[in-house]
This record gives sequence, C-alpha cells and structure tokens, in this order.
Amino acid sequence: MTKQNAPEAGSESSARLDRAAVWARFAGRCAYCGQEIPKKGFHVDHVQPVFRGLLGAKERDAETDKFPSCRRCNLWKSVHSVEGFRKEIEAQVDRVRRDSAGFRLAEDFGQVEGTCKRVVFYFEHFGQGPA
Repeated sequence: MTKQNAPEAGSESSARLDRAAVWARFAGRCAYCGQEIPKKGFHVDHVQPVFRGLLGAKERDAETDKFPSCRRCNLWKSVHSVEGFRKEIEAQVDRVRRDSAGFRLAEDFGQVEGTCKRVVFYFEHFGQGPA
C-alpha cells in the first residue's frame, strides 16, 4: 500500500487493522478465559480500565493496553482491574452456593464441586501481563 493509499489514523480501515492485530495477539482467543473468539464481533478490552471523560484516558489508550476478549469476559470485567476481575470470578462459587438451593442440592449429591482455586487468566500462561 503506498503512502497516498494508506488509511488515515482513526479511519474505518485503520480501526480494522488495529482490531486484527489485537485479535491476533492471542491467536484468536480471549485473553482471559482462552475461548476461541471470532475475527468479527469480538470485544477489545482495555486492560487498565479507561473511563470516558476521565482526564488522561486518551493517553492510556495504547495498543499494548488492549486485549482481545469474548463478550462474556469483557462485560463481566467491566471497569475492574485485572485483580479486581480475578476477585469477582473467585467470589462466584460462594455467591452461587449462598443464593442457589439447586446448587447446594447438586453439591450435596456430588454433582458439582465448588473450588477455591486461584483464577489464572489465559494471557498469564504466556507471561504477558497488563502493560
């Protein structure tokens, strides 16, 4: 592509190139749960949360701060830091045990087993952490 045909920064073509690079960062897998994600329709997560309108948010919008994410992980992570997201996931077993008689029944009959293992994100298997 010649310089005069190159997409301008912020253009639709430029955004697609950014998304392709983010998607490829973990070979088409969610950086958090490791599930395969489609090239079209995946979420781009800011590892360090960026709040709209927050002073300095644009400076934290670096490509190294963007991870590919499945919809579920990105929506659950929301505005949490990586450690905050980890704590949210780790709290789920106790919450479902507390709030679901069906879970407690299944647990009593050995059908499910809650664990207290530390959550390890997919990206951590590659030694890649937040920027």
